[in-house]
Amino acid sequence: MKRPLIFIQTPNALKNWLSACGSNAKVLYELDTLNQRFHSDNVILLIQLSEHATPETLKQLSQQGFNILAFSDDPSNQEGLELFKLGIKGYLNTHATVERIQQALNTIEAGSIWLGQSIMQAMIHQVEQTPIKNEDWKTRLTARENQVVEQILKMKGNREIARDLDITERTVKSHIHNIFEKLNVSDRLALALRIHNW
Repeated sequence: MKRPLIFIQTPNALKNWLSACGSNAKVLYELDTLNQRFHSDNVILLIQLSEHATPETLKQLSQQGFNILAFSDDPSNQEGLELFKLGIKGYLNTHATVERIQQALNTIEAGSIWLGQSIMQAMIHQVEQTPIKNEDWKTRLTARENQVVEQILKMKGNREIARDLDITERTVKSHIHNIFEKLNVSDRLALALRIHNW
């Protein structure tokens, strides 16, 4: 696993961050010249937004190839969307639980992005505003998988999809797994982007 580098301004949240990151973590006291001190392929940055770590700072670090898990004292969909546009890989509340931070780190380590359900829905909604150029992707899926995709693009959760299509939630998960494999995506947002840019 990549070495976690922690930049935080809230001491009472540091304990959870350190517990989530393990003994290999290093606390940073400034973010200048990180690319001269660490190779971006070997580390992951956990950064609390502050006057010392602005969105512009995160953008510069992202452009240098660093994977960034950003933390906000007052997270919002709008802030999250803006940060993802700048290249961050994950977005959490500063006071997130150890388990949630670990989930985010594992997701980023696996090459995906970590975002909350509401931000994912907001991002899919933004993608939905652009028309689908080409529907050839449908030929790769079964009729039922195409129905599941339509439900996902309407931002419905697994339980809603199961109810609407009169199937079990387990069957929905199986269809989603197959859809992701066939279209070579790892999550719902990537699916929406892939379909809209087919």
